[in-house]
Amino acid sequence: MPAQSTLKSPQLSRESWLVEASRMLVEGGVDMIQITELSRRLKITRGSFYWHFENRDDLLSGLVEMWRERNTGVMVGALADARSLDDGLLALFDVWVDRDQFDPALDLAVRGWGRTSDDVLVAITAEDENRVQAIAAFLTRFQFEQREAFIRARVIYFTQLSYYALGISEPFETRLGYLDAYFRCFIGRDADPSAKLAFETRYMTAAQ
Repeated sequence: MPAQSTLKSPQLSRESWLVEASRMLVEGGVDMIQITELSRRLKITRGSFYWHFENRDDLLSGLVEMWRERNTGVMVGALADARSLDDGLLALFDVWVDRDQFDPALDLAVRGWGRTSDDVLVAITAEDENRVQAIAAFLTRFQFEQREAFIRARVIYFTQLSYYALGISEPFETRLGYLDAYFRCFIGRDADPSAKLAFETRYMTAAQ
């Protein structure tokens, strides 16, 4: 007879373990992530864990990779598909306000983890650079000079990062009211009226 863990392990994916581990990271930091506690929360034997991971370190490496793919990948993808400067910036704003796309709580939790892990800090530094470079490349594609694009990309990205870090909370309607001012700061002009209207309509409709 196969062991119980072997029978159960295909029923729980590697992603399921990583998602639960990410919740624990957000709730209590990396020290909270223990195999026994994960198994208890997922209601499955510890043996099932080893179907997908060699050990806890392997799980933590997978968690960093999941964060990278989710929070950086979605930004890069949004900008890569942009057909205009306005569409790209608004797509980036879409990513940042939609918790199903970009997870700010996970991003902050990983940054907290980086204060106690040199390896994680290296990964964070690399991903921040990748995100800034992705925005800069997008701006360059729409005629900004390379150095200016890089600085504008930093302003755009660091502004949003600070918004999360400071825990700023305001009605979405208020943020929409700032849209043209943000555009002027970020790219030197107001948003295209038709692109702005489509963006506002989409979010106001979703809120109803």
